[in-house]
Amino acid sequence: MTPPLNPTPSRRVRREPGEGLLAFFLLLPAAALLLGVLLFPMLTTFRDSLYLNKLTEPWLTGFVGLGQYAQMLGDARFGAALRNTLFFGVLTVGGSFLVGVPMALAAHLPGRARDVVRVALLLPWAMPPVITGLIFAWLFNAQYGVFNDLLVRAGVIQEPLRWLSTPGLSVLAMVLTIVWKTSSFVALIVLGGLQGIPKEMIEAAQVDGATPTQTFFRVILPLLAPSLAVAFIFRTISAVQVFDIPYTFIQQAPAQGLLETLGVYIYRTGIEFLDFGYAAALSVALFALSLAVTAVYVRFVRDGGNS
Repeated sequence: MTPPLNPTPSRRVRREPGEGLLAFFLLLPAAALLLGVLLFPMLTTFRDSLYLNKLTEPWLTGFVGLGQYAQMLGDARFGAALRNTLFFGVLTVGGSFLVGVPMALAAHLPGRARDVVRVALLLPWAMPPVITGLIFAWLFNAQYGVFNDLLVRAGVIQEPLRWLSTPGLSVLAMVLTIVWKTSSFVALIVLGGLQGIPKEMIEAAQVDGATPTQTFFRVILPLLAPSLAVAFIFRTISAVQVFDIPYTFIQQAPAQGLLETLGVYIYRTGIEFLDFGYAAALSVALFALSLAVTAVYVRFVRDGGNS
């Protein structure tokens, strides 16, 4: 009888004495770059928010502490910009998922059509936001806009709509523009998640008699949860910090107050009104809002995964 073979004992990886020091010096340039690009501007912005620095009133200078943060509490324009940011965030994030997920499913289907869909996904994602805003502002123009022409030809409307000068229509136009721009980002992330799902799991569900709807909601959607979480958190952050498209629309829309987000208000405060101290305080508030939204959602996802 052949005696059983003794298992080979696991070998410990022997580390050389200088490996840890070498790793430290190899990571040091990248760490220094991150500190210089991220941490230094953040600390500088917070420092500037504690001082008065308004070029139109150069005689008003000095340390004011949290005075400019207290000023935000009584600033009606800041409150309106904050409400607009949250309002547009809810609509555009939800809309980008309602459009992006079906687009990802269409791009994942077998056949020649999926190549066309995948190319179409890249166009909105690759286009600069400012160019997107300018193009859609032209498309929504009341006199020579393409959308009005199509709606009149189809018999939906009798007279051209003033998209950019009517408060409700200007909000709708900007929401549609942001959804068009950002839904491709969601679709690309979801498409990557779909391609990572093993085909055997879908085939097993079909063998068990699951309908396409049951397969999607009970097999595909749970496996897409990590991809959806990544897409949601990045879209939420970008929605809170949105600037380019609202700013380009504001240049064309008389109803500017309804379209002004926090990013636009910060730009106007610093660049147009030359109040750099208050603009720095607004920037810190925007950063805190982005951080709070991210922290809440990460904790929600983590608690959901542990339950």
